[in-house]
Amino acid sequence: MNISKQVIWDKVGKHIVAVILFLGLVMAYFSPAVFDGKVIDQSDNVKATGMGGSHVEKYAETAEPGEFSAWSDAMFAGMPYGPGYGSPAPDLPSFSIFDGWLKKVGYTHAAMIFTALVCFYILMCVMKVNWWLAIAGSIAFAFASYNIIIIQVGHIVKAYVIGYMPLTIAGMILLFRRSWLWGGVLFLLGVAYSLANGHMQITYYLVLLCLFIYIGYLVKMIKEKDYTDLIKSSLIMAACVILAVMPNAQHMYSNWELGKYSIRGPSELTPQPDETGRVEKASTGLDKDYAFQWSYGWEELLTVMIPNAYGGGTVATFGPDSELYKEMRRNGAQVGREIQSYGYWGDKISTSGPVYYGALVCFLFVLGMFVVRNSMKWWMFGGALFLTFLALGRNFDAFNDIMFHYLPLYNKFRTVEMALVIPGLVFPIVGIWGLCEIFRQKVDEAKMKKGFLWALGITGGICLLIWLMPGLLLDFRSQYDAYYMAQYPDWYYNALISDRESLASSDALRSLLFILAGAALLFWYWKAKNKQQTAIYVSAGMAILITVDLWGVDKRYLNDSHYVNESPTEVYKPRVADNEIFKDTDQSFRVLELANPFQSTDVSYFHHSIGGYHAVKLRRYQELIDHRLMNEMNEMLQGAETTADIQRAMANTPSLNMLNTRYVIHNHDYPPIQNPFAYGNAWFVEDVEIVENADAEIEALNRIDPLEIAVVDKRFAADLEDFTSRPDSTATIVLEQYRPNRLTYTSKAASEQLAVFSEIYYPGWKVTIDGQPASHFRADWTLRAMRIPAGEHTIRFEFLPEGYITAANVSAYSSFLILLLLIGVIGWSGWQVWKNYQMENKEEKAAK
Repeated sequence: MNISKQVIWDKVGKHIVAVILFLGLVMAYFSPAVFDGKVIDQSDNVKATGMGGSHVEKYAETAEPGEFSAWSDAMFAGMPYGPGYGSPAPDLPSFSIFDGWLKKVGYTHAAMIFTALVCFYILMCVMKVNWWLAIAGSIAFAFASYNIIIIQVGHIVKAYVIGYMPLTIAGMILLFRRSWLWGGVLFLLGVAYSLANGHMQITYYLVLLCLFIYIGYLVKMIKEKDYTDLIKSSLIMAACVILAVMPNAQHMYSNWELGKYSIRGPSELTPQPDETGRVEKASTGLDKDYAFQWSYGWEELLTVMIPNAYGGGTVATFGPDSELYKEMRRNGAQVGREIQSYGYWGDKISTSGPVYYGALVCFLFVLGMFVVRNSMKWWMFGGALFLTFLALGRNFDAFNDIMFHYLPLYNKFRTVEMALVIPGLVFPIVGIWGLCEIFRQKVDEAKMKKGFLWALGITGGICLLIWLMPGLLLDFRSQYDAYYMAQYPDWYYNALISDRESLASSDALRSLLFILAGAALLFWYWKAKNKQQTAIYVSAGMAILITVDLWGVDKRYLNDSHYVNESPTEVYKPRVADNEIFKDTDQSFRVLELANPFQSTDVSYFHHSIGGYHAVKLRRYQELIDHRLMNEMNEMLQGAETTADIQRAMANTPSLNMLNTRYVIHNHDYPPIQNPFAYGNAWFVEDVEIVENADAEIEALNRIDPLEIAVVDKRFAADLEDFTSRPDSTATIVLEQYRPNRLTYTSKAASEQLAVFSEIYYPGWKVTIDGQPASHFRADWTLRAMRIPAGEHTIRFEFLPEGYITAANVSAYSSFLILLLLIGVIGWSGWQVWKNYQMENKEEKAAK
């Protein structure tokens, strides 16, 4: 059987070359990591490592066979589903093996962009785009600035979920083209890997876009009365979603359950009026101000085409040609080769950099909207527009207030500007689609001319205007400038404003040049006689221009200066305070760092911390921070001149004491301050106060001594039925054995006692007394309490959340099942190809 070279190239060769090209690009961009073994200084990845990495290693080394821990003792006095060890399910081969192959390029750097390149290329192939355009589109999607910026800060799982988005769209397209088998496979893999990589907010945004696309197909097929294929496609997608959820049941369950009790769930406290007396509508999820804290501005959307329209990142670098540099020299300031100041002037607190899709990509998107005749472009545009509105957050409050309170699950997510990843997917799809239609000569000359002129006029015109008159559209002053500039003279601020204008103007010119270069390529094609050959050259030219454009901007935010030799675990080195605390051999106590404890993981890496950093800390713990812990910390520091002053003040910090805060770190380079007033791991109280609701419970903490009185919500009154307090001065309760998932105490008392444990109350903890099941309840807002019978007893707490264990087993077995299904599909498809070739070979021989 003779297979022509062209067939081999079309079927296999060009795709292999594309993958090699993508590998070359990511290896070149991330060369310090790929070739020199360096790591990117990813601040959020470092924080994630500090969420208890050393604790996990320590306990995993001594774990019993089959033991698992889904409870983390590193942060916020303990929380569920943080860093843990072991699994309640068998270790079976998983379908994630394919995902693992992509990540071998470099999990924390190059593999994220490589995944995005490969997945978008698959989408382009499904859309039957020519080879060079498929490569151009893949580069446009993968190297958009947001993807690079989140890699630099360490948002690893988010980058992977973004990378897999095109795979889901590709599967949908194939299904609605009646390619049931491979459409189902791609859709299944797209959804499953999106869920498996674990960034539900990006997956949520993708679902919204898919709904728009689905409605588009729904309308089209109903008009065509193609009900059978519509139902078939819909059922396959529904089945694929169920299959995709099953292997991800473990972490989806833990996210769902934790969401009910975390800051992403509702508060039980009555909303209080703000400074103006207005009471915000109670949220069933995050607080609205917190969720909308990072909202994109209307005019700030210019950055998708002009990256420095809003100054770039919070901190910008200015060279000798800048006005600020010159003014500082003129005023006698000592300056080096460069200076840094506040470049970004939008209304966000801070930003690592702008969302930039590419100037040429924006031009092509507008052109595509004019020349593509398929109505699906409008549904994609509608989805992109809807998600853009969501990204505006508080800057489009009339719309987003409704969405926040009524769009299902939307109020569970924060940093709404993240929604711009969806237009970042739609722009290159529509842009490349438009070019493809032009090169297939499916666009008549009049429509092409109209689209060309409008695209050039809109995108080029905006760039021209900001280049020549930046102050006409933009103000270059931030609401935060007054705070920043209070310490600087007027000349400094005026020079900074001038430099912000220059940043916008120079980038507008840069973008204009890329747009004009792309327009020139299209004009060449328009006038060419041999359009087929010219189309190849123009496609290659577009790919090169897009690469140069995005590469140049990306390097502003992730370049050689962002690489270090230390891995995240090596960043955490014990200092004087840590080494002193290590000398304490007690099994469990907690440590408080006074300097910004609730945004740092410096303490939680080594010790059991009162603070930490986590996007979904428990709601009640956050409210304890807001209502008690911050006040106690401030009182501790107020008027304190010596460590002895701080130590004496600890007597008046009952909430910190009930959390068994034994050490306070004021400065890591000095010994810690020991707290002699910490209550210990557990204690018996003399009395109990039953209160009506959450408001009364949190208020009671302001006046009671938790060492003497336990405050209990009336919902737990049944647990205290017939209980009579009989104080016993000789009664004892001691923590004998400690592991994060299992705590064993011994008690001794002459009469029944009410014990309070310095451990966070959370569903899923089981308790036994002398091996027999018992019950416990919540006390003092966040702690555990239970009745202990008279005599000597052994009390054991174990974290065994039944739903989580069931979900883990579902994940393990279904993941193995999907792997078998995929192997079967690949094998069956290969056999079909072989059978077809054999048949063609027989037909050739018969013809001869």
